[in-house]
This record gives sequence, C-alpha cells and structure tokens, in this order.
Amino acid sequence: MKGLKGLGLAMLLLLVPALAKTTVTVASWGSQSEIELYNQAFKAFMAKNPDIQVKLLHIPARDYWTKLTAMFAAGKAPDLIFINNINFPAFAAKGLLVPLEDYIKKDNFDTGLYYKGILDAFRYKGRLYVLPRDVSNLVLYYNRDLFKRAGLSDPDPNWTWEDFLKAAKALTVEKNGKRVQWGLSFYTYFLFWEPWVWSNGGRFFSEDHSKFMLNSPASVEGLQFYVDLRYKYHVAPTPAEAADQSAFGMFLNGRTAMIVDGRWRVPTLKKKAKFDWDIVPFPRGKAGSIVDIDGSGWGITRTARNKAAAWKVLKFLAGPEGALVFTKGGLIIPAIGYDPLHPEATNRVLKAFFTPPPPRHQQYFLTVNKDAIPTETFERFSEAIRLIGKALQPVWQGKQDVKTAMDGVAPKVQKILDEVKAGR
Repeated sequence: MKGLKGLGLAMLLLLVPALAKTTVTVASWGSQSEIELYNQAFKAFMAKNPDIQVKLLHIPARDYWTKLTAMFAAGKAPDLIFINNINFPAFAAKGLLVPLEDYIKKDNFDTGLYYKGILDAFRYKGRLYVLPRDVSNLVLYYNRDLFKRAGLSDPDPNWTWEDFLKAAKALTVEKNGKRVQWGLSFYTYFLFWEPWVWSNGGRFFSEDHSKFMLNSPASVEGLQFYVDLRYKYHVAPTPAEAADQSAFGMFLNGRTAMIVDGRWRVPTLKKKAKFDWDIVPFPRGKAGSIVDIDGSGWGITRTARNKAAAWKVLKFLAGPEGALVFTKGGLIIPAIGYDPLHPEATNRVLKAFFTPPPPRHQQYFLTVNKDAIPTETFERFSEAIRLIGKALQPVWQGKQDVKTAMDGVAPKVQKILDEVKAGR
C-alpha cells in the first residue's frame, strides 16, 4: 500500500511540469477599448497554445516610458513591450531588445506581410527588433460643403502644392475686412510639418544621422512654404486669429476647410462633424507626396524569461490573426498590406479595415504608405527635436524666417549628432 502511495506521488510530481504553464507578460499603453482588444487576442492565442498564459501589463501612456525604463533598471522588465518607432532607437541602442532574424528564419516567418517603410523603422544597425502592429500616417481632410460653396470640385489625388494653394486661397473668407474662415488649420508639432520638408526634397538629418540638414536649401524652402501659408498668403490662422481654438477644433467647427491629420480623427468626425467631409493624399511637392509612416509594434526584451514562448506570442499578435483583432476594433491602420504569399489572410485584414463611409476615399490611408517614410529618429532624437522646436517658436509667431532659426540651432543639434556617432 505504501508502495502504491509512493508511486502515485511520483507520478503526480512527474505531471506537475507538464501541467505548468509558461507565462508571457506583455507591456502596453492603451485605452479601455484597446485593453479589451488585447484580451480578445490573448484569448485566441491561448486557445491554440494552452501551454502559454499571456498577461497584459497595462501602463498609462503618460507614465509608460518612465515606468519601462525603471523596470529595465531594476531587472524586472516584461517579456514583450509595445513600442513606437520614435522611442525605439533609444531602447535598441542600450541592448534592451532581442534581434528577431534567427526566430524569423527558423519559423520561415514572412516579413513581406508588412509595409517596407514601417518594418525598416524598427531596424537598428541593420538588425530587426520589432514586428509592427500598425502604421500612423497623414492625409489631408477637407470639408466638402465649404469646397462646393467656394465653387471648387473635390481635390485630385495627384494635386500639387500650387493646386493646394489655389484652393486654400479660394476657401479663405473675409467679412468686413476680417478673416472669418481659412483654407487650412495650422499645426506646429513636428509630425505635422515634416511632410512639407520631405515632399520638397529636404530632410531633418542625413540618412546616417551624422549631419543636420534642416537648414539645407530644400528643407528651408519646404518649411518656409508652410510658414508662408500663415504669414504671406494668409490662408492659415495666426495664433491671434486662432485664439484658444485648436487646429482640429477649427476644422470641426467649420472655421477651416482643410487639415493635415491622421486616421485617429475619423471616429470624432463621424460622430460630431455637421458637414460632408472626405480625405485626399497630401499635395505633391518637388519630390512627390511624402508623409510619415510611423507606428508601433512589439519587441522581445533581452531579459525575457522564455524567449521562445515570447516569440510565439509576438508572431501571433503581429501576424494576420492578431492584426485582424485590432483592425476589426477600428483602432488601427494595419501594418500588414496585401501579401501574395498569404492572400486570404491579408485580404481579411484589409477588408476589416474598411468601414462604412465617411470618408468615401478611405483607401488613401493605405495607398499613401507606398511612398511614406518613417520619422528620422535616432538614439537622442527627443533631445534634438526639443531644440528644433524651441528654435522654431519665433518662426511660428512670424518674428523670424526658417533659415535664420535653423542656422541658429544647427550647432547645438550637430553636437548631439556628433556625440551619438562617436558613441556608436
């Protein structure tokens, strides 16, 4: 009898490892609706992989990077982190993420699923560290009612800066010597003016981030054109004219006829806009129509306890099945495009993206990705862009031209670039 008990205990001890589950923790920011989508994706994954339990570590966006940095410092980082391409270089440079090529090769995972621009945004020194979930880009929204009132037809998708300026002038209205309506809403945050630089053939930095280039002729000309919309052509409101109204608020209230913005505005416009609206690609400059293709995705941390399990979770979340969950939720522009190697899976994702209009031409959220490029981030990009933003303050106020401002800040930014280059 004692022997049987001993045998039973031994068998139970043998079964324990088999019954135990590997836990993979995924850190992310996000709203309550995004948390619900994560839970849906985790449930679908665990149904196919009962030996792996996936847990979400939700960190509010305002605390995300500070908390993650502290967790890495304490040796308590999660297994997977959700990260955007703006902050990615700093994490990769510190060796906090695992290169993915070996996992991709072993499983023959098809990275051709993704738009090239966003995949390249997550490379550091030639190695890929993150698989993308979504892309963030810009299009031009327009108020079709105001266009009709001005006698204008819908913008052509291949329109130029000249076409745009002509329309903006026609859409700017004065009453009793005072402007009451403008052609374009005006943003000063860098994400919204970088297309004016790029589409004119300019850059922020050289491709290897060794040289500051916002004071180059093409960059200055492109950004100065944008500033001139406000102070030379008077088709965008000045700070005094906008007063306490936001750029998007002015468009939503019919005070401006156009705005360069992202897909995140669609739900609000569908719910609150009292006018007919649509989207069109950013107007073409000397170098074409080039907007950002930024985005977010997941990477495996260097300290992940079970990297093989973390990779399984990663390739599911970033693959067609995971992308379908987040796309159906109306949350994202998927980083996955049509892939001839996986036509059915990728078609399901793309079909889920298209929702009932408006906008009527929502395909432009996808087609602009063909020529889009990622924001020119590097390890100390946040420091450089703060300096650039500060230098541009008098420009936004109409007190200084772009060339003077960029020449003035060039030595400070170049010093950062030189230090980064020396440290690589």
